[in-house]
Amino acid sequence: MTRETLDQLVRSVDDIRVVREQASLLRIAMLVARDEPVDALFAAAAEEVATLLGAEVGGVLRYLGGCHAVIAGVHRTGGIRGLPVNAELDFHRTRSALGQAYRTLQPARMTYDGSELSHLMRSTSLRVTVVAPVLLGGEPWGALIATGSEEESLPAGCEQRLVSFAGLLAQGLENANTREELAASRRRLVEAGDAIRRRLERELHDGAQQHVVALALKLRVAHGRAVPGSEEAAVLADALEDAMEASSELGDIARGLHPAVLSERGLAAALQALVARAPLPIHLRELPGRRFEPVVETTAYQLALEAIANAAEHAHATECMLRVADDGDHLTVEVRDNGIGGARKRPGGALQILHDRAEALGGRCSLESPSGGGTSIRLEMPLR
Repeated sequence: MTRETLDQLVRSVDDIRVVREQASLLRIAMLVARDEPVDALFAAAAEEVATLLGAEVGGVLRYLGGCHAVIAGVHRTGGIRGLPVNAELDFHRTRSALGQAYRTLQPARMTYDGSELSHLMRSTSLRVTVVAPVLLGGEPWGALIATGSEEESLPAGCEQRLVSFAGLLAQGLENANTREELAASRRRLVEAGDAIRRRLERELHDGAQQHVVALALKLRVAHGRAVPGSEEAAVLADALEDAMEASSELGDIARGLHPAVLSERGLAAALQALVARAPLPIHLRELPGRRFEPVVETTAYQLALEAIANAAEHAHATECMLRVADDGDHLTVEVRDNGIGGARKRPGGALQILHDRAEALGGRCSLESPSGGGTSIRLEMPLR
């Protein structure tokens, strides 16, 4: 074989290696772009690194200080045994690749000696580890590692090949943090809105409505003292009727904002009261037996309230089914009617607002309303 042929062969091998590496990076980048859960991202990165480098083990570890870590993702080949995901391990701050990467924020490699991690590796016939730190905000969040049985299995320079993968992991973590911060912000906005509704309900109930009730009592007394059949008695009777109607309307407004029974006795009691006042028959199939976070109870109640109102006012339904199921991890609220269907989520409409509210809490709200086929509204919310 000539030198030229050998050089071409080496270039071809290098080209194949580059293509394989770029393909692996692209697969991880696609997971990051799709905002896949970080657990799936960690598992995929561990597998890609192990496969690409031909390592016995690939893994993602999260640092818990300068000499302690937890396994976030791992991939093993050839029947190698070792610690599972979520297992914790110690490493030497200076005499380990993990420790060097933590201290220097640079890729590292090491053939292990007598550290505790070395005993674990030796029990599985592993000898060498290459590491690239995963940095968040310039600080060491964790590390991407590959381990092999011999120095030759992970030749010099392998640790540098991990850097791009570590960068993608860092981007995925930043995306996840951003999503969590956004979700927390949206939840706080929903909770703040609910707090305002509860305050307005109390102010209406304890303020304006009580004043109207007091006025109605005074009018009743005045009407009782008026000459029966007189013009004054007729005026007082009309005023008393108006005052009673205003008190009733204020009560309806207060309940629409936030029913007191929901705060005092919980979702099940509030829904039973709602069913009792409903303008059409409601068949209760299931109710929860415990209390939930106020924001969850309020969302579930509002959906039931809106669905029943829609069935009575727009769908011309003659009956509804209401089911509220608690499976421990999720709360499911379902309302079905036998009306004319055709309900739609419209921008700014109540159904769209409920849909947005559910998403802000990490849940989802679905609507099925074929023309002539009734309407089904289903809400699923995670329970923290």
